[in-house]
Amino acid sequence: MSTIPIRSVCNFVNNQAVPASNNDTLEVTSPGTGQAIARVPLSSSDDVDTAVAAAAKAWPAWTALTVNARSAKLMALHGLLTEHAGELVDLIVSEHGKTRTEAFGDVSKGLETLAYAAGSGALGAGQATYVSSGVLCRMDRAGLGVVASIVPFNFPFMVPFWTLPLALAMGNTCVLKPSEKVPLTMTRVAELAASILPP
Repeated sequence: MSTIPIRSVCNFVNNQAVPASNNDTLEVTSPGTGQAIARVPLSSSDDVDTAVAAAAKAWPAWTALTVNARSAKLMALHGLLTEHAGELVDLIVSEHGKTRTEAFGDVSKGLETLAYAAGSGALGAGQATYVSSGVLCRMDRAGLGVVASIVPFNFPFMVPFWTLPLALAMGNTCVLKPSEKVPLTMTRVAELAASILPP
């Protein structure tokens, strides 16, 4: 059995790889080969605070964008991730052990949710209703701030995309904690997204 280089995964904050504040790591093993393929940081609460602070700092500018501007960025992200779908499938096969067909389904379903979120400007629209004569009730929808998404290992791409695109489309910023068993797929997504989404 040949050995492959073991990749060191970092946290991704402000659109860049950032080492954890400690040296504690966990080995990521490919179920298909039994080989170690990466080391992922066991981040501390200080690392979480740093990520949340960065997302909070980015929030005012992101939520101030028009729905159309956010949608355009999400559509651009959809296009970029579609171009890199084969690479993402390979990462899922390597780190999760899914077959290529299953991994392709994982990516495809996540991209469907991203496309839905990118086109969901109407979801962000409020509404106004007369509840009685001369009384108008108005409901506005606006981003709330930082959304945390902690996801399991079973669908490394699809499950994070159940939350991230919709939260972003509505004007929130996000902190994602992928499973330590399958960190490579979403790390690559973060690297790609850095060219489109603000820090």
